[in-house]
Amino acid sequence: MRLFLITLLFFTSSAYARDIYFQPPNEIKTWVVSCDVDQGSITGKGKKRKFRPSANLCDKGFKQRSEIRTDAAISAKANVTYHFQTIFDINANRNEKFDIFQVHDDRDGCAPPLKVNIFYDNTIKLYSDYKTGPGESCKRQVMSSTIPPQTTILRDGTQYVLDIYLDFDGKGGFIVDVYIDNVHEAHGVYTPPQGDRYYFKSKYFYFKHGSYSSNMFDYELNSEFFMKKITSN
Repeated sequence: MRLFLITLLFFTSSAYARDIYFQPPNEIKTWVVSCDVDQGSITGKGKKRKFRPSANLCDKGFKQRSEIRTDAAISAKANVTYHFQTIFDINANRNEKFDIFQVHDDRDGCAPPLKVNIFYDNTIKLYSDYKTGPGESCKRQVMSSTIPPQTTILRDGTQYVLDIYLDFDGKGGFIVDVYIDNVHEAHGVYTPPQGDRYYFKSKYFYFKHGSYSSNMFDYELNSEFFMKKITSN
């Protein structure tokens, strides 16, 4: 009985404290540093940022984190489509995998609803978990792309255009499509379990951009980006 009460408390008292937009904005313009970073790890402002390595100064997670996030979130009940685009290039000393974009819901532990990852082989990968209990109680990798990646991303300063389309269904789920230079690289669907009280249920979504990796590695990531609403149902 005590374990059940602790688990119930976990799911009903999660740290939902992020501001939520009254209506999904036409353009998401306010981005802030996610956690803290080492001095000089994130430079630039507005739509242009430069990311360099930083120790993960959050209380947990991977070893390297140099990210910005949206200052507010959209409700998980929003039926809306967003387009995130970055014109980016990266110089790196090795092919370490890293997350360049995330859809998050402030869950504590497990992967968020979406991580768009540049993998060891320099192709796009999609990752997502369901959270089933406290800590790292997770159902892992519930989203895989239904199409194979086409582009190998060079880490020598070559510039690319990354487009991510997110179609939110208003029920806590979404469809994601990813393109590199107009080539379709990945397609996936996040559909949270329905009617199961043990699964963490998203109340809102916010977005992250930058570099988040399991290990430290030397890199410089340049990004010119925007995030705009393209439909609202």
